[in-house]
Amino acid sequence: MAEALAAAVEFGPEKMTLSTELLKALTAGDVVRLEQLVSGEGRPQANGHVAINVNGGGGTSPGPVVSPPRAGASCLLGVTCNGNTALHLVASRGHAKLSALLCEKAPSLLATRNRSLDTPLHCAAKAGSRDVAACLLSAMRAAGEEAAAALPTRNCLGATALYEAVRYGRAGVVDLLMTEAPELSALTTEDGSSPLYLAASIDSLEMVRAILRPALDGTPSPASYSGPEGRTALHAAAIATREIAREMAQEILKWEPEGPGLLTKVDSSGRTPLLFAIRCTVLDVIDLFLEYDPTSDELPRISNNKGSFPVHIAAMVGSTAIIDKLVQKCPDYYEMVDAQGRNLLHCAVEFNKDAVVRYICQNDTFSMLLNAVDYDGNTPLHLAAKHGSPRIVSLLLQTMKVKTYMANKDGLTARALAIHALPPRWNTYILSPRHLTICCLIWSKATITLDRIHYLCANVKQVVEEASKEEDNLTKTGTIGSVLIATVAFASAFTVPGGFVADDRSGAGAATLARRFAFRAFAVSDTLAFVCSATATCFLILGGTREVPRNQRSRYKGLASVLLPLAAYFIIAAFAFGFHLVLGDGNRGFIASVYTVCLATVFFALPDIWVPWHLGLVKAVWRRAGWRGLVDIDKIKGRSVRQLLHCFANSFLIQYLAGPLFVALISAAFVVAIALNIALPNY
Repeated sequence: MAEALAAAVEFGPEKMTLSTELLKALTAGDVVRLEQLVSGEGRPQANGHVAINVNGGGGTSPGPVVSPPRAGASCLLGVTCNGNTALHLVASRGHAKLSALLCEKAPSLLATRNRSLDTPLHCAAKAGSRDVAACLLSAMRAAGEEAAAALPTRNCLGATALYEAVRYGRAGVVDLLMTEAPELSALTTEDGSSPLYLAASIDSLEMVRAILRPALDGTPSPASYSGPEGRTALHAAAIATREIAREMAQEILKWEPEGPGLLTKVDSSGRTPLLFAIRCTVLDVIDLFLEYDPTSDELPRISNNKGSFPVHIAAMVGSTAIIDKLVQKCPDYYEMVDAQGRNLLHCAVEFNKDAVVRYICQNDTFSMLLNAVDYDGNTPLHLAAKHGSPRIVSLLLQTMKVKTYMANKDGLTARALAIHALPPRWNTYILSPRHLTICCLIWSKATITLDRIHYLCANVKQVVEEASKEEDNLTKTGTIGSVLIATVAFASAFTVPGGFVADDRSGAGAATLARRFAFRAFAVSDTLAFVCSATATCFLILGGTREVPRNQRSRYKGLASVLLPLAAYFIIAAFAFGFHLVLGDGNRGFIASVYTVCLATVFFALPDIWVPWHLGLVKAVWRRAGWRGLVDIDKIKGRSVRQLLHCFANSFLIQYLAGPLFVALISAAFVVAIALNIALPNY
């Protein structure tokens, strides 16, 4: 479109170009030199004129309006390769004196447009030259109707001079144009964006005030508030920078008569300015909107096109403070459901906002939300299980009011749905969110519908078969790690710290520091690291052998997944004790720091130690099933010893609490080593 418009405009007589001398004088702002060039020109040619197109951004030109130049000004009628006239050039550079001179010598240049369809006023607005803009406005009104008609013209972007001044942040020019030509504020671009909306969207409070300022006679500003996609300037102000958002919104709301009505205006997605403010958690603006009309409760009850109310958006962004404000305005918040029948707790669960879930679970006011169902019959626990959110599942299970036996319209309880929602390539990594979710539901004795067990078991079998290749890759990776640990532990056993007793002394070949506590701890840690890693290697090899039955392979891999982290714990401990022996008794502070760093390495490198506690799984299982849930035993009577050991080996206690126990033992050994190094240096 821009090319077609530019092609329709003629620039100067036979596209005459500006001379080099003239270009130098114009760009340098040399008034004396320009007057010399103009005075030496002589009388203009008869056909010297400039075509003036005063149309807007589109349409065909009714024909050029010819305005013959005054004597001596024909040299000013040329253009650059981009279609800029002499007046465009000086306006772009802010040369006010040259602008006044050119307007006097060649007033026809006031309405000419370059290849971007910019008038000289557009150029002055972009440059931010208030003096040049004032000069051009005065000259355009003095030049007659033809030149004045070019004031509201749009360039190839559909922007007026005022819009360009706002886009470039030229507050002085905006103030001038709103004083001299306020009607420009009512014109929008092709996408419906007004100068006021643009000023609000770029966080310019000064320009918003200038555009909304009433005239001297008290007439309200004629500005348009529209923006793209049906948004208004208040939508843009609602998400402005926090420091000025409230003040900007206040300025727009004080704008009579349009301002107050913008509170309930919705965009093409059905979102009000309040929904925008909640999405960006601008608390000051939210308070302003909710308190603007205390007698009306309409605003927090307007939903978007998806049926989401403000309270739903607050839950999605995880703000309990906003939820409190909205609940005070809407006591029937529990009646507000979206297009899928979901309340605010459903939304918080779906968007994994554990802070909101914890807040609701701990507040009896929201108890009616805990077991509410959507149009598919899903409770919040169903959604948490479906999306594999172990923290939210644990928070819900810690609340005894949450029912685990409720089934959705497909007959699936939360536990059944968690298994049903397994991805095609699911694996049993111990810290996988879905694995943690399913295990937490199982150990908490969550109900599973009997008529779905056969289907779910068949589904799991199919999923496991599809994931066999991925598990083989994990087995290979684990085997490499266990072999490396075993190799390091084996080598450390025969290159002990401190060396060995010389052959010419008693006890030849024995370790010189064998009687030290740190050495004994080193020997024990190194031995356990080697044993655990060697055993894990054997189990991983058996687990990756196709000839071994599938159930046995899974058992071997499960045992290896327990032994391999233990081997890592012990090899780190062996390093700490060995380094202690190498440093000797003269570096006690450094020895303590080595132990601290090694202990931190255990915590951060092996997250299975702290993740279950961080997610609150222990509390959830304890509240729901007590100690029987921790050891995965429903009934002791009637069970064989083998069955009890099998349940215990796969229990929460072994999978997630054995690691912290070993870390506690290693930490105790570190403390004892430090204490003995201080109290009994030779022990």
